[in-house]
Amino acid sequence: PAQVLSTAPDILYLWVVRMIFSSMEFMKKIPFENVYIHPTVFAKTGERMSKSLGTGVDPMELIAKYGADATRFGIIFQVSDRQDIKFSEENILMAKKFCNKIWNASRFVLMQLGSSQFTLKEIEKIKISQKLTSADKKIIKQLESAIKSTDVYLEKFQFGKAANKLYDFFWHDFCDKYIEKAKKQKDKITTQKVLLKVLSDSLKLLHPFLPFLTEEIYQNLPVKSKTKLLIIESWPK
Repeated sequence: PAQVLSTAPDILYLWVVRMIFSSMEFMKKIPFENVYIHPTVFAKTGERMSKSLGTGVDPMELIAKYGADATRFGIIFQVSDRQDIKFSEENILMAKKFCNKIWNASRFVLMQLGSSQFTLKEIEKIKISQKLTSADKKIIKQLESAIKSTDVYLEKFQFGKAANKLYDFFWHDFCDKYIEKAKKQKDKITTQKVLLKVLSDSLKLLHPFLPFLTEEIYQNLPVKSKTKLLIIESWPK
């Protein structure tokens, strides 16, 4: 809380600069290290959102209609670098479909695992250097790329880019391609481990964006010695 300030650009000089000056004057130090200037979200018509004018959007209605995770992800997904955005409910609907995709993919992985149980070390040891199929190696490499990209985007406060990267990776690379190939692979045990590793790490990466869905799925993963809650799980590397 004392390192990052999140603010809109229109009060940068009215409020943020004065906070810095006041802190340096009375406390002899800067009050925060980073200022995240987020975009302003306008109504679909381009007007400023206002309750009195009827141009606002009630987030509670969106949550009731689409769910909290979908509302959260749908807004983050359309955020670009400091560029103001026009609110679009279509993005929330897209996010709801993405949540369904994650849920269904997770159900498939759990069905493939059946009664199998793996330790955390077994899952973490899966590397490209092992005797894996070309499909296994490709998805592991894509996962590592997704982790690196997400790290960079989050460090730079580029939340929209991080959301887009994770969406593309999970939906297209993991679901559309690898899961379909995994159905035909002969080495069942290795395939189970790869499926579980990719799903587990994906849940960790998606957790800041979809906290409720990912936590629910995480609780059902057949991994021994995992932490009790995803929110305190180690970030993938």
